Parts: sequence; structure tokens; C-alpha cells
Amino acid sequence: MSLLVVYNACGLGDTENSESYIKNLRTILEQDLTDKEVVFSGCCVSNETFAKVYKEFRGDISYCLTNDKLAVNQSFNHAVLMSVAEFGEFDGYMYVASDVSFIDDPQSLGRLHDRMKDDEMGIVSPEIDEDNGYYWWFGFDQSQNLWDVFSRDKDFVVPLGCTANLHCKIFSNKIFKAYGNILPDIFVSYCTESTFSFLAAAVQQRFVIANDVSYKHGENAGTHSGLDGQTLAFGAGWDLVYPGARTVKEIVNDPEAFAVGFGHEEWVPRFAHKTDIPKDKTYLIHNSEQFDEKSFSVDDRLRDFIKNNLYLSKELLDYDEIKHKFIRSTT
Repeated sequence: MSLLVVYNACGLGDTENSESYIKNLRTILEQDLTDKEVVFSGCCVSNETFAKVYKEFRGDISYCLTNDKLAVNQSFNHAVLMSVAEFGEFDGYMYVASDVSFIDDPQSLGRLHDRMKDDEMGIVSPEIDEDNGYYWWFGFDQSQNLWDVFSRDKDFVVPLGCTANLHCKIFSNKIFKAYGNILPDIFVSYCTESTFSFLAAAVQQRFVIANDVSYKHGENAGTHSGLDGQTLAFGAGWDLVYPGARTVKEIVNDPEAFAVGFGHEEWVPRFAHKTDIPKDKTYLIHNSEQFDEKSFSVDDRLRDFIKNNLYLSKELLDYDEIKHKFIRSTT
């Protein structure tokens, strides 16, 4: 079982964060899981910052660098595609935000990855201590202690139409092969996570939050601003999409969306009273009749709908044409 771990850094905010990158990358390399490839994905990272990171790790990790102005969905996907071209397919593909650090438990990554041995496991997430999104999706009080949120007896299976913020997750090779990539790349700002339960269910897999691994998010705890900043490539906005892509409203209003079981931002009706929620915020409650007793899609229509509507065509973004430099690890 092999795991690709992509650590995602962005230099569009003109900040010099090499010290934090090095510290957080070190927590990944300190994990005992041997069958892993760690890639530093740097989008518009300065030469100064890269030089410091490279001096620290050299051939211990790989590097995928580009100066193309991309949102993290696209830069992460690009790093995955370039890594697969270099090493072949992996059993799991892990997204790690630049401000996530692993706990002082060298077996924690292995425990997460072991779950991918289950053919029905599509997305595996550790618990995240800050900005995890639980409040919006599960109604929990964010002031609760992290370890009191879910039962400690078993993993939490994320219900259809619910999710948790991205930050750190492993995606299956089945997801990669079904959609030709990992993250739905029409999104360039908020709302990607709303798709996750459907990505998995459409290929007869589950999305779980592990009961025995908790990782730390945030250099500035409680600010939600992120180490590198947020939405720097295209700006911030609900349902903001890559230039030229079909809008989320068009996708959600397509009768086929409900017919195949797709849902989007299903938390909205519960929070419509909040003053900071736009009155016209797009959402769609999924059609539960399109899923079986395991909450898996009953046919391939949801999978095809997602692939055709949530992933960019080559005409809009050809990953093969992104100018980049890939430096392969020597270990």
C-alpha cells in the first residue's frame, strides 16, 4: 500500500513561511510509514523560500513547482498528476495544507493509511482541532473539546450531504481513476468540501473521520486565515469557479443534478437566519432515493455527472501545459 503525501504551499501572499513549512514537513517525515512519497507542491513560492526548504530536505522529498497563478485545487491536482507520471499510481493521495502539523505519534499516518485497505474507503480524514467545519455540518458546539465531538469507539461515517473542511485528507485511487483527478477543480474559493460525500458515494465508497488521529491546523489558531492566506489566485466568494466553467448555480439548477442524487451546501437552510449568509446562497438537498442502504449511489449517473460538471475540461485547463519543475526525491 503506497501513499502520496502532497504538502501544499502558496506564495501569492508574498509571505516568507519557510520556517513553518520546514517544521510541518518534518512532522510528516517523522512518521514511521515507509511506503510514502512526500511532495512539496509550491505555487508561486519565492526562490528564497524554496531555497531554504530545499536546503533542509534536499532529496528526502520531491518538489513540484509552478509560477502559474492557480488555486490550491488546481495546484494540488497538478502535483498529483505529475507525481503519478513520475512514480505511477498510488493507493492513496493525501492533501495537507501548509498550516497542518501532524501529532507526535509516529504511527498516526500509518493508521490513517491502513483504512485505505478497505475497498469501500474513499476519503479518510483525521480530526482537525481548528476550523474543522463541524459546527456547520453536524451542529456541534465548536467550544467542545475535540475528543468529545465523536464517539471514540469507531470512525465517524460522514452522512451524505455533510462534510468537514479540507485541511488534511486521504483520497482513494478509485476516486482518482473515476474522475481523472482528485479535487473538483471548478472551485477556486469556498465550497469544494460540499462535494466530498458525493465523490465517494458515486464510486461506492465512504467518507470517514478517524477516531484515533487528531492533527493540528493553524499557525494563528482561531483566525481561519491560514498560514499562506486564502483564495489568493482568484479572490474569495461563495461558489466561485474557474474562469469559463459552468457556474455552480447552473449546475445545481440542472434537473439532472437532483435526478442523479447530487447535493450542494446542504447546511444552508439550517443557517438561513444568520446575517452573514447571502440570501441567494446556492444549495441543493440531495435525492435520497438515488442511494442504497449503504448510502452508495445506485448507478453510475452521479459519478458521470460529477466528472462532467465538477472537473475542468482540457479546453479550460490542460494540466499538461502548466509550466512547472518536478524534482524527484533520491531516497
